Amino acid sequence: MVAQRVVSPVFVGRGEELSALAAALDTAVAQGPAVALVAGEAGIGKSRLLAAFARSLDPGVRVVVGVCAELGRDALPYAPLVTVLRALIRVEGVTPGPYRRLARWFPELGAPGDDDTEGGKHRLYEEVLTLIERVAASQPLVVSIEDLHWADAATCELLGFLARNLTRPGVLLVITYRPPEAGPLLSELARRPGTTRLRLAPLDERDVGRQLAAILGTEPDPATVDRVHERSDGNPLFVEALARAGERTPDGARDLLLHGPRSLRRPARELLRIASVAGGQVGHRLLAEVAGQDGAELDALLRELVDRSLLVTARDGYAFRHALIRDAVYEDLLPGERARLHARYAEALRDGGAPAELAAHAHAAGDRGLALSAAYLAAGQARRSYAYAEQVRLLGMVLDLWDPDVPLGADRIDVLTDAAEACMLSGDYARGIEHADAGLAAVDERCEPERAALLLEHRGRLRHRLDTTGVSDWEHALELLPPGSCQRGRLLGVLAMGLLPEVDRTRESFIEALAIGRATGDATVTIRGLLGVGSMTGDLGMLSEARALAERLDSNDLFMTVPMYEATLHTRAGDHRRAIEIAGDGVRLALRYGLGRSRGAELARYAGRGLILAGRWDEAAALLEENLRENAPPQSRQGLRVLAGYLSLLRGDLTAAAEAAAAVEHAHSGSLFARHQLLCLLAVAQGDPERADLLLDRALTDPALTRIHSSDARPVLVAGALAQRARLSPRAGRELRERVAARQARLAAADAALGVDGVLDPAWQTMLRALIEDDGWDHAVASWRQVRQPYELALCLFHGARATLAAGGDRPGATARLREAARLAKDLRAAPLARQITQLLRPRPTQEGLTEREHEVLQLIAEGLSNRQIAARLHISPSTAGVHVSHILTKLGAATRTEAAAIAFREGLAGSRHDDR
Repeated sequence: MVAQRVVSPVFVGRGEELSALAAALDTAVAQGPAVALVAGEAGIGKSRLLAAFARSLDPGVRVVVGVCAELGRDALPYAPLVTVLRALIRVEGVTPGPYRRLARWFPELGAPGDDDTEGGKHRLYEEVLTLIERVAASQPLVVSIEDLHWADAATCELLGFLARNLTRPGVLLVITYRPPEAGPLLSELARRPGTTRLRLAPLDERDVGRQLAAILGTEPDPATVDRVHERSDGNPLFVEALARAGERTPDGARDLLLHGPRSLRRPARELLRIASVAGGQVGHRLLAEVAGQDGAELDALLRELVDRSLLVTARDGYAFRHALIRDAVYEDLLPGERARLHARYAEALRDGGAPAELAAHAHAAGDRGLALSAAYLAAGQARRSYAYAEQVRLLGMVLDLWDPDVPLGADRIDVLTDAAEACMLSGDYARGIEHADAGLAAVDERCEPERAALLLEHRGRLRHRLDTTGVSDWEHALELLPPGSCQRGRLLGVLAMGLLPEVDRTRESFIEALAIGRATGDATVTIRGLLGVGSMTGDLGMLSEARALAERLDSNDLFMTVPMYEATLHTRAGDHRRAIEIAGDGVRLALRYGLGRSRGAELARYAGRGLILAGRWDEAAALLEENLRENAPPQSRQGLRVLAGYLSLLRGDLTAAAEAAAAVEHAHSGSLFARHQLLCLLAVAQGDPERADLLLDRALTDPALTRIHSSDARPVLVAGALAQRARLSPRAGRELRERVAARQARLAAADAALGVDGVLDPAWQTMLRALIEDDGWDHAVASWRQVRQPYELALCLFHGARATLAAGGDRPGATARLREAARLAKDLRAAPLARQITQLLRPRPTQEGLTEREHEVLQLIAEGLSNRQIAARLHISPSTAGVHVSHILTKLGAATRTEAAAIAFREGLAGSRHDDR
């Protein structure tokens, strides 16, 4: 019997998409690696498009394809990329030796590397990258990854690494997925410059007619085309199912997809059902064993399924032509049929070296003991492949199925400990805390103190990364450990880093950690000790030693900690250029190592602060905006928002500054002490210096003030001193002046209680004293010239000129300082400061013709009244009030009513909102 054609031999309706893919390949060859994203609903023809694209290419272009299957159905993570790499190894003739970590997947490459650390994962990724670029060096390469919506987390991570780090021209990465876009990988790839994005739309009626004609071998009548187009909604898969269905079309999509399978002969239909239980692809030998037959009879049945376009050949086995067909066949099985078939697969896989697949089948068959042991083996395999999210999933299955009578070589506490650590490595902090809690509830810390301490260490790190509350766990763990042990040294280093920036509490822990590291030779403990002691003493040599040790250690997370300390030390030394360089390089390395959301976001904060201080505001704004778009951990995100809000404030965008301030105002973290600076200066800019003073009081009573680095504390004191100057309008009463003097004395006392560290710190201190005493401005100007901070330099030039003019001093000299400040403010686009300078360069507004009526209106603007309210108060029309407001804004050089009110308070043209006259 000749099978009727089901699939159209003619590819229809995708000419534009084929051209777009061809253009993407041309770009990859001419300009460098490129990415094409192909989106479309199930059955729309994504795979058919890629197949047609591959056939259209010149023979000199190599195409390799990997397909993602539903989670839990593959023997190991990275399955689609393993398929791709296997093909590349075969065509390239890779020899054993240079690919030690790829040998985990391909034993023919030699003995695999034995490390399972995060650094080992990076080396594995580098070997994948090297192999792909080596192949692309000889001829253009298209790597197709289909059905990304089913990809495991490890596959997505490795794909992201490749997309970021491929540099050799000639590589086109094509990815198909079902919309809507899901996950950070697709979002990241979609934002990349030059990414080609395609979305396959349903076929129109004309193309449906062409598809039907090719399937049927004859031109269909218009009524048939219209009926099939309407029923299929232009989905090519459904068009195929409807092509020979006649007038009586199936009622739903499931019946539509089962129309072909149900029309098979009984033996072929049973074999198709068996294949559906395999999940994705099934090898010939496995299918034959489960089906209980082989030879010519099985070949004949398989030929029938392939000819009917229900199965396609795939390497050494078979796969359903479309996942929807497989799902429909599988769901058509009765529960008992499914369980029996899964049990047959589990029995066939029992000794096959595919524990994840075995666990899935055993679980579905109801064999809990076999599923438990297989899942535990699979979790170990996932860890050795650095697939930590898959390890978390499999260990979760182990815990769900737990039976103490099943021998694993580990007890439940071991599993919980491994699960907590895997969650930390995968970023699933909340679930990791749950696992650690369960482990600590089960362990007796008096009998097994080291075990309890390890769980406490894991939980502390998870809690610290989630909400900075992990210190108590580490302190408890230290109480359980004997002095001098490596585990104690590791905990001391972690504790000290977690306590930062509380310098006094960290000092002893860092010193002890360094001593233990030196005594035991443990590199991790030594690095943490070097970073801490070097940071506290300003010893860049210690930090260089830590970097050299970390480069040889397989821990990218710890390696990415080094530039944080280096950038901090260079900032405190006033070397912003070097701090920016180190932090920026760190951000790029973090992205390369797959740590962009964690370490990368934190390093972006260091780089952003340096860029702001150095006056490179456009670069800072771009960096902060980019990193705020990512889903950074809460603490890093809050730190980035503080910087972004501060920069918005300096440039006059009070709306953006207020949004950032609202997001961080109630944060409780010493590392966010800088939020006080933003909150205080924002209140001044909004024309409410009394609120600024209340916010300053909150900062002065914050316990973090006495624990953080002095160079981090003094900018907040400077903001408070600026707020006091805003309170001191010429109309201020005696009682208010006394309160301001008392606050200034408190600021001076807080300054005196702080140490002085590096070059940057004395500059802040000099500026603070100049603001309090309104003297010493030349010294402050010289300090900021030394560290090359243009905004603070311009601010001190402005205040120095103001003080000189107020005292009737050297007007030409004051004018020269104002003009220099104006140039700096213009270059920075620091609009509020630029307007203040302009106002000081020209006569006071009242001398320019601010009328008595306009002065009255300004008073009401300062009270926050609208034009209509002003009109009612002064018994004038709203339109007249609006004219007065417009004139006032022009004369004051203010862009908004809020800014006009702030100028009025500052220049004494209106009383303070809380003035005590």
